[in-house]
Amino acid sequence: MKIGNYFLMILASVGFLACNDSVGDEGIESDSVSVSVALNNLSRASGPTDIVTKDTKDIESVTINITDAANTVIVNRQINKSTDLNSDWVKLTDPLQGLKFVNIPQSVAKVYVYGNPGSDVVSNVITTNLTDQQGSAVMYYGVDEDLTPINPEPIDPNPTSGQTYTANVSLVPIVARLQIKSLTFKADGNFEFTRKIGNESKKATVEWTGFSGKLKGIYLNNFYYKYNKPGTLDELYHNTTFLDHMKEGKWLFDMTSTLDAADYASYVNYSSGVYQDLPLQTTDKCYAFNFFPGTALPTIHLDLADLAVTTLTSTDHDVFNPDLFKTMRFANIVKFYKENGAEMTAADFKTGTIYNMDIEIVPMLDNDLSNIQYNVLIHVTIEPWAEETIVPDFDFEG
Repeated sequence: MKIGNYFLMILASVGFLACNDSVGDEGIESDSVSVSVALNNLSRASGPTDIVTKDTKDIESVTINITDAANTVIVNRQINKSTDLNSDWVKLTDPLQGLKFVNIPQSVAKVYVYGNPGSDVVSNVITTNLTDQQGSAVMYYGVDEDLTPINPEPIDPNPTSGQTYTANVSLVPIVARLQIKSLTFKADGNFEFTRKIGNESKKATVEWTGFSGKLKGIYLNNFYYKYNKPGTLDELYHNTTFLDHMKEGKWLFDMTSTLDAADYASYVNYSSGVYQDLPLQTTDKCYAFNFFPGTALPTIHLDLADLAVTTLTSTDHDVFNPDLFKTMRFANIVKFYKENGAEMTAADFKTGTIYNMDIEIVPMLDNDLSNIQYNVLIHVTIEPWAEETIVPDFDFEG
């Protein structure tokens, strides 16, 4: 994400009720069947962007697909955001109204709703990529797969004849969001570092004073690029080295073709052939990444410079050698922990959730992306779209 580009934004979930009663179409005598759909509360960068909370709303349009049990679309309607009191948008989003579709075939079974669908939804199938899921373009998705019970008309609003199903759809974004609210160099401290030497696990106590440095870049790694629904996530982008991947302000991935993900998977300020310093913290701003939660755990790499330490000692140089500190360049965030101390897996990351982090950088020995050591202390709270709280942490092991 380069200076001058638009700031990442992510959206908050839309809360709705769901119907679970089990009543079929038996006994429907009228040829006129209606569906009433109700929704509630709808509504890139090299420097930190605005912090987004669960209350942020940015949905500009929705596509509604009413289908049969086999997901064949019977009715399709796109509705754009509008403040007109008589608009379909107001009817759809007003909890006391709802948007009614009349004279629907009795084979109706499900209602799918897509927020900000763009051109990525065709025949009720989502096909998109991470490039398109940025800013206000982030897509929302929800479905009501049980339209029962059916009730006789007249039913407000817009009373008609026949019988009517009421669909209640809960929309959530198809992405999750990592937000780094602040970064600090921990000036003084200590930790215990563990390394397996031969068949024996050994431990050293590391202490330091006067640690400082500068931040040159933040990079998202190990993320899925393509999203398919129904289907699976595709194209896992993963770099094991910065060589030939971080250059000229680019964040390159060697796949079937070389992908530059700088606009949405990195923060750098590259100008006049030089990587400029990035701010460690800006009031009410954050460094943020959208990603598709799946079977891969995303990682974050901090590119550092001008590192200095007054004193750095270790009780066992075979486990942790302070003399190697001068080779340190990266701080690699490769683990996250819940508030209760349990290590998070990829399955713990959910769509529609904002993960907020405050990062303390400590003196470690990482000099490349694949030199995985637990070299960042992370204090995390989550400001989720679905209410939940976790706090990642990190181990010191080699």
